[in-house]
Amino acid sequence: MDGSDFIRQRQVCLARSLSAEQVQQACATLRGVKGIRAAESIGSHRLHLEYSLEDLTFELVEALLKELGYPLDRNLFSMLRRGIYQYLEDTALEKLQVEDHEQSLVCDIDEELPHDEPEKYWHKYR
Repeated sequence: MDGSDFIRQRQVCLARSLSAEQVQQACATLRGVKGIRAAESIGSHRLHLEYSLEDLTFELVEALLKELGYPLDRNLFSMLRRGIYQYLEDTALEKLQVEDHEQSLVCDIDEELPHDEPEKYWHKYR
């Protein structure tokens, strides 16, 4: 299997209450995560991600966004999309024989970005 078998492109819908600047900050933060190849804003509250399943899953990316204070859109379509992404990734991980323990979040957070650092959770990502 070549490396392209592990690459996924996904769309993340953030809460509409976030400003365009906050969406840009979320992109910049995600670019510092090991395994994320690209993170771009594609609208007022949507992100386009390209990442490798060898390093992380969509579920881990969403958990990081929530923990850093970037809430996800909770409309029905977004929730359905997340469910489909999770099913597809679970199937792909099983097929590609990637174990959960092989995946973890490794981040290089840009100190210039304004963000809250909840110490009781953040230690898991360093």
